[in-house]
Amino acid sequence: MISRGDDGSGARGPCGVRGATIFQWAQEQGEVGGVRTSHTQLTEVLRDAGHDVRYVDTGSATRAVRALPALLSRRGLHLFHVTRLWRAVLLAPVFVLLPGRAVLVLHSGSTQRQVAALPSQLRWVLRAALHAYDEIWAVNDQIRDVLPQALRDRVTVVTPFDATAVPAVPTDVRDLHAVALATNAGLAHYNADLGIDVGRVVRATWPDATLAVLAYGTKGPELETLQAHVAAEPWVSLSFDLDPDGVSAVLHRVGTFLRPTSWDGDSVIVREALASGARVVASDVAPRPVGVELAPLDVRALADAVLHGGTPSDGSGLTATTLVQAAIAALARLQS
Repeated sequence: MISRGDDGSGARGPCGVRGATIFQWAQEQGEVGGVRTSHTQLTEVLRDAGHDVRYVDTGSATRAVRALPALLSRRGLHLFHVTRLWRAVLLAPVFVLLPGRAVLVLHSGSTQRQVAALPSQLRWVLRAALHAYDEIWAVNDQIRDVLPQALRDRVTVVTPFDATAVPAVPTDVRDLHAVALATNAGLAHYNADLGIDVGRVVRATWPDATLAVLAYGTKGPELETLQAHVAAEPWVSLSFDLDPDGVSAVLHRVGTFLRPTSWDGDSVIVREALASGARVVASDVAPRPVGVELAPLDVRALADAVLHGGTPSDGSGLTATTLVQAAIAALARLQS
């Protein structure tokens, strides 16, 4: 079994550890999307509070190597952001050797499916590897509950979205019949095609309804198929890799944000849409924040929810504890 500890040295500073560096193990220059937004927000808030935050860019071996001198020369809080569990297994031996405290941040709602798909012998490997991390942060209860029972005392449920990091964007006009949805490169579990079908049903009642598809990620065959689909629908527009201000502008313009996903963690863009003042209609397959209107993952049910309102979510399975709050608490444990 892989296990680790820290040396407990260092002096406490305001809200954490004096001299401790926070290392963000993430794709600093990776694809646009919820994970990047999440760790970028965390970095900005922590730096504004005076903390030393550095990146170990897991999207580039060359850039990651540049961080080695700092990694080996100082104690730190290491936050490893992943959507795929195999990466946590692969790098577990590295985190055992690093001085400081290691935290695995699990962002993906697919974690349950990833664990279920593992043969029994590989589940043992996963359990052993996860002992390399002093803490595991999961973005909803579903992810926490699928982790090995022996590690539950290391798990904290967090939200990956921090409203304090999002500036207010005034809007003079909100088009109540405008709808938006987001998709990572047109991948199947985002169900963008189903969202377009929902739009067709909605337009039978709201002939002026429009749909803005916010696409990001890798330009592959799935995205090409989606682009061809959109091209046949003049009331649908598709943008790719909008910057944060561009996404915010869309969310402040539309009346409804539609989230017809097959699974989810704690979607950053859902949280952002709520904060913008838009209605959010989402599939009921995963925990959703308070304020989201739920409907079964079905074209007619989702369209009815857009037109007439869905079942209000009570927020069960999610938390208000932000990554910033969890990081400050982890810094304090690093000192203790």
